[in-house]
Parts: sequence; structure tokens; C-alpha cells
Amino acid sequence: MGKGYLACCATDESDWAKVAAIAQDHPRVLANFGVHPWQVNTLTDKWAKHLKGWLCRMPSGIGEIGLDFTDPSVDQSRQEAVFLRQLDLANQLGRPVSIHIRRAWDRFIHILKSAAPLSHGGLIHSYSGSADMVPLFERCNLYISFSGSITNPRNKKVAKALGAVSFNRLLIETDSPDLMPRIPGKGPDEINTPDNLVVVAQAAADILNRPVQDLVDQTFDNGMRLFGALITED
Repeated sequence: MGKGYLACCATDESDWAKVAAIAQDHPRVLANFGVHPWQVNTLTDKWAKHLKGWLCRMPSGIGEIGLDFTDPSVDQSRQEAVFLRQLDLANQLGRPVSIHIRRAWDRFIHILKSAAPLSHGGLIHSYSGSADMVPLFERCNLYISFSGSITNPRNKKVAKALGAVSFNRLLIETDSPDLMPRIPGKGPDEINTPDNLVVVAQAAADILNRPVQDLVDQTFDNGMRLFGALITED
């Protein structure tokens, strides 16, 4: 199945230099700079200026950004302000975004409508929302990405959502090192790695009743449409 690019997302200011170094050392790694919603309490006063600086330094997306209301100790209004600022940067600079959403779908939709359409699109990673929301997100120029959760046969909600996504808006991912897919002989707490993408691909193909190579080819093409402008190698 071998394809060839890996998206590497930052989570906070301290990650940005590390992500840049990885991308510079490995041309097939695509850098993404951003602030994860869990990290909004750690930001310096000039975080947005620093973020824009990194984005202007090299071809890069903005991620991992979004809303996550699972931890009550992280201020929700602060999350929303930081998220909206990063969406504004994405539209200003013409960059794709990688979005994380947990237990905040209503607020996400409200913010997305104020920022949409995203000029260079984006993805919702490790999708856990309902099938009913998928058409709205597609209209807002978002791709929908599924991770190892689709390997759990009991997860009927995610399987239904997968079936609702237009084939030209579908992406798959590992979310490594987290979210180990179900693999015989491996436990859920083991470290996930990018090579497990083949497991996710097979699970998605089985759910959609499509040949796995067709799914791999389509999701690769979708990813290239979203991230292709970040690729500078010959």
C-alpha cells in the first residue's frame, strides 16, 4: 500500500521548534504548528505572533487545534478564543487546519459557521461526531478523518459516520502514538505507530464494502488535495 507522507502536528509553543526540525530533517514529513485545546493555559502573551512566525517560516499547516471540554480545569472560553484566532490565521495565510473536537460539537459548529468557508480547508481528526453532522462539515470545506476507533466492531456510531462521508472527503489516520487499533496480540495501551495505518485502512474498507486499495488510493488523493501545497520536495 506504501504511499509516502506523514503529517506531524504540534500541541503547544514548546513543540513548534521540534516539529520544524523533524520536517526539515525528513522532507516527507509535513509540519503543522498550532495550540491544542488542552494547552491554552500554557500560552505566552505573544503566542499568536510566534505562531504566525513559524507558519511563515516554512510550508506548514495549522494543527492540532480545536475544542475539548472533557477537562473542566481548562477554560472553555479561552479555548474558543484561541481556536478562533487560529482559524483566522488559517484563512489569512491560506493554510489547512487539523481540528480536534471532544464534547464540544455545538460550540464547534457555532465557531465554524463564523469562520467558514475555510480558504484552504481542513480536517476533523479521529472523528467521533454523528453521521448527521457530516454534510455540514463537508460544506464548510472540511475532510473527515477516522482512526483506530473504527476497528472496534462495537463502535456503531463511528461506523455510521464513516458511511455518511463522501468518498472524496474521506481521510484515515493512526493518531499515533495514541489510539492503538484492535490488533490481535496487542493491547490497547501499547504505543501506536504510523505503520498501523494499514489496519485502519482495512477496517474502513470492510465497513464501506470497498476494495482496500481503492480506499487507500482515494484517501491518498484526498490528503494530497488538502496538504499538497505544503509539499516542496522534487
